[in-house]
Amino acid sequence: MPAAKHALIFIPGWNIRAEIFQNFAGHFADYDLYYFTPPLVKDGNAYDQAVSALQEFIDANKIENPILAGWSMGGQIALKYSSVSRGETFPAVVLISSAAIFSRDLDGQKSFADLCAQDFLQAVKYFNKLMSNSLEESILLQKYFINDKTSALSYLKCLHETDLTDILRDKHFALGVFHSRGDKIIPYSEAERLRSLRADARFMEVAGNFHFPFPAYCVKITSLIQEVHR
Repeated sequence: MPAAKHALIFIPGWNIRAEIFQNFAGHFADYDLYYFTPPLVKDGNAYDQAVSALQEFIDANKIENPILAGWSMGGQIALKYSSVSRGETFPAVVLISSAAIFSRDLDGQKSFADLCAQDFLQAVKYFNKLMSNSLEESILLQKYFINDKTSALSYLKCLHETDLTDILRDKHFALGVFHSRGDKIIPYSEAERLRSLRADARFMEVAGNFHFPFPAYCVKITSLIQEVHR
């Protein structure tokens, strides 16, 4: 009898539905795949609500000891969940273009938040431009775009205010880190800080300025996930 597949939950970045990862499912055939989209929120702490919803998702699907693969904002939600879950031992958290602190540029944070409040769609276009995607990748991201300004602003507030440094020091889960050296949204320097916080982490850096690295580097991401939970 073949060994049971390990559960792998993908958690997406800001304003993107998790089903985008279904386009790359063939690379992760060795896992039982799940796709968790953080819920829409109107008020309150968006991350807390996302963590609660993730617990409900795991319970509803009877998922045991999942590997959490979080891209961008999804990585922060994965880390938050690992710190407040019901004592389970996680095989791994894999951060893909993510960090303990999303941005240290306070002026940039305010400028982008103001743009989101004033012209949400223009802000999203600017954000996607920073990802440095090809036309095909931009179309893919647009297909899975969540057009809800109120919810987006709630999550953006958490992105700008959250510091998960202490959670990253917790070694009850294995950690994988994947980051592009030229990432324009979360600087590579934040990935280096992750490495200094967790010397035991599996670390993979790649060339280019991809913030959404799946089309270009899905094979490498798969390899990293396999290394982390061995």
